Amino acid sequence: MRLFMRLIAEDRQQPNQLSSMENLELLHHTMLFKGSSDEELELALGLFQERQVKSNTTIFTENAPAEALYIIKSGNVRISIMTGEGHEQGLLLLSPGEFFGELALIQGEGRLTTAKSEGQTELLTLTRKDFQALLDLDPRTGSRLLIAINMLLAMRIRAYGPRFRNLLTA
Repeated sequence: MRLFMRLIAEDRQQPNQLSSMENLELLHHTMLFKGSSDEELELALGLFQERQVKSNTTIFTENAPAEALYIIKSGNVRISIMTGEGHEQGLLLLSPGEFFGELALIQGEGRLTTAKSEGQTELLTLTRKDFQALLDLDPRTGSRLLIAINMLLAMRIRAYGPRFRNLLTA
């Protein structure tokens, strides 16, 4: 199985070796891959695609089909929700090394938020289909990603818990 994953990774390698090294370093420092070996990181990196995003570009919108997780390589991404007719409420401003869209790997339902680039942005993208392949072919690395996603979701629930309580009691 590892040989098959290596073949997938080699087939998707970026032509720029420096870019591949930068991407490997990015994954190494991302919460998603905490504790992963260099070999696991190289295999996982082969499943990611790079995406260049122009300034002020919508990456996905609320209720759109959830298809991928994104890791910010450079630039910033604002996560927001629509609170009323045409009114957008910013929730988070994410920077390099942070990730978003993680629910797409777990469920295929519509997005809960909107993500928009702030400035020129580079992203690494992992589709649900490629994540499923990772789970099948390298369960250890795939399960680490799931644990990291669960930890992030728990942190966000704790952080937003008081806000939700205030909304419900107002």
